[in-house]
Amino acid sequence: MVRLLVVCSAAIDADRLDIIAPVLQSSLSKTAKEGRVRDFSSITGASSADANRFLKASAWRLDAAIDAYYNQASAASTANPAVLRNLEALWAQYRDPASPEEIGMDGTTRYCEDLGVSLEDVVFLVLAEFTGAPSMGKFAKQTWIRAWQGVGCDTLERQKRHVADLRAQLSNPEAFRRIYIFAFDYAKEPGQKSLHFEIAQELWKLLVPLDPASTTFSSANLAAWIDFLASKGGRAVSKDTWNLFLDFARSIDPDFGNYDEEAAWPSLIDDFVLRSRSGA
Repeated sequence: MVRLLVVCSAAIDADRLDIIAPVLQSSLSKTAKEGRVRDFSSITGASSADANRFLKASAWRLDAAIDAYYNQASAASTANPAVLRNLEALWAQYRDPASPEEIGMDGTTRYCEDLGVSLEDVVFLVLAEFTGAPSMGKFAKQTWIRAWQGVGCDTLERQKRHVADLRAQLSNPEAFRRIYIFAFDYAKEPGQKSLHFEIAQELWKLLVPLDPASTTFSSANLAAWIDFLASKGGRAVSKDTWNLFLDFARSIDPDFGNYDEEAAWPSLIDDFVLRSRSGA
């Protein structure tokens, strides 16, 4: 899983976290802290007590706390050679015979069937993000093993149970953003800078309705956006447009009344709002 900050090495244990915590306290309100505890627990499956401990040690920065939590879990798993052996054996069941450092489309299909994850289910995308999958339908050995090692899931049954935790990430705005951003590079063709419109529209249809922070962006607005892009020739979508569209969907009123023309939105979004306001 791609992470933003690392504030603690894998060697930091719970006692040291408690020692440095007073130095790293932030001025967040009690309500905000409680919200981050819930978010931490939702993403990691950790108890509230563990969530509090890691968040305090990370100055209540959610991404940094999650990194510290997984790094500590990874250190514990790495110290157990049986975990790595089990993961190596599991990987061998699905790897591409011609390229043993990756699982190709056939192996991915078999792996997901055994895992109980449909390739059409949005949690497959969350799984890909979690394991650092390089491109659609593939897994890379190094990142796959590191991800599962980090959460101590060295058997198929344990990984099946962890899928529920991965699905829960979709209800967390910060985790959802991370998955949404990941989807662009995951779905575009290797070596390309843009995402084919046909793929982008399917991902928008899949993801945007599930965004817990896009509460005012309706299905009609999403359909209008896709129709607008199609009317422009269905050109490939840039990473800038992809990333900022989520911010747009999260901040705009249903009638676009609060849209700020002076803000640094891509020109494509400017044109979309202009056409929507004009009723064209």
